[in-house]
Amino acid sequence: MDAFNITKMLTLVDQSLPSLSYSLDSPGHEGLKYDIPFMKRQESLINNKFQSDVTFLVGEKRMPIYAHKLLLIISSEYFNAMFNGNFKESNSEEIEVSDVEPDIFLEILRFIYCGKVRLTIENVLEIYVHAQKYMLNELRRRTIRFLEKHIDSDNVLKIFAQNRLYEFSFINEKCLALIRKNPLTYFHQEDFFVLDRKSLEIIFASKRINCSDEQLFQALRDWKKLNESEYVSDLQTVISAKRSYNCAKLRFFGNMSMAMHTDLKFSIDHTSSLAFFGIGVFVKSRDRVVAIEVKISENLEILGRHRFDYENKDSASVNVANLFFEELTLRPDEWYTISVKFSPSGECFTITNPQICHDKLRLYFDNNYSTMRSVVSHFFCEEIKK
Repeated sequence: MDAFNITKMLTLVDQSLPSLSYSLDSPGHEGLKYDIPFMKRQESLINNKFQSDVTFLVGEKRMPIYAHKLLLIISSEYFNAMFNGNFKESNSEEIEVSDVEPDIFLEILRFIYCGKVRLTIENVLEIYVHAQKYMLNELRRRTIRFLEKHIDSDNVLKIFAQNRLYEFSFINEKCLALIRKNPLTYFHQEDFFVLDRKSLEIIFASKRINCSDEQLFQALRDWKKLNESEYVSDLQTVISAKRSYNCAKLRFFGNMSMAMHTDLKFSIDHTSSLAFFGIGVFVKSRDRVVAIEVKISENLEILGRHRFDYENKDSASVNVANLFFEELTLRPDEWYTISVKFSPSGECFTITNPQICHDKLRLYFDNNYSTMRSVVSHFFCEEIKK
């Protein structure tokens, strides 16, 4: 056979084979292409009738999705047992899969065929569930890494609520770590007001959280306004349980006196920044309710203004009001000022020239007066690890 006839024969063979170009939008489109990378060829087989020997009827609408038993068997013990065990599916050409929607099942096949998967915040939990079901350990680990990287302040409440369907402990731990650290930020988000009751109870039952009981009660009242049908008296009981704070308490030391206080101006000397959650202030008043205004500034920029109505239960003695606000970042070598005002005003219980005792952290104070008298008793803060 001469070269011309060989070329003509190969051309006819090539024309007889369809060109394989897989698309999720057009499943079942057949064809072959040899001049594409291996992974592309693998991916082109997903949901393609070409040489398919099993059809999955997926979801409520029983959408047909085509697959290849050999690729499934060598990738998953689950499918190996299904097709080689004493199950009816081993000899079936059609298998019903009702517990997953087609888009999720296609992502499972994508991973099996070519090691790829399209993870999003919306689908990652369901893919995790089915990675466990089909015994795809690497896919399960990949979803965990995705969640660890992508759970943040913008989506944490949504993911936490979604997890009520699954109750995966590692997701609860990741979400609650963020929520407990800076709860006041989340109590104002839209996702908070649509939280289910169980998720709310888990948050309120936290033994360590950076806010006061009154702030938790206020968050419950705000949630109740948009969830009027819900019964909340037991949630009030949960809030009343004894708790502590999810950060360190940096105490101030010095001579105590009853005198007019001054603003606290300071700078931190540390290798990293501090996450700043709140302060404690001394309260000595005969009034049952004391309004406390706190202003925090960095140089001339106001970082936050906060007003607290402190319930002064013991007017005969000096009390300490723990005042929490949304997390602020205090950077080394910057100057910050904390101004505190009381209403009604009067003589205050103060620390003269306050100092701290810490192995690594130093605070430098600056004041125009020879003696600084501060009502601040402590900081609630935490080192931001690099």
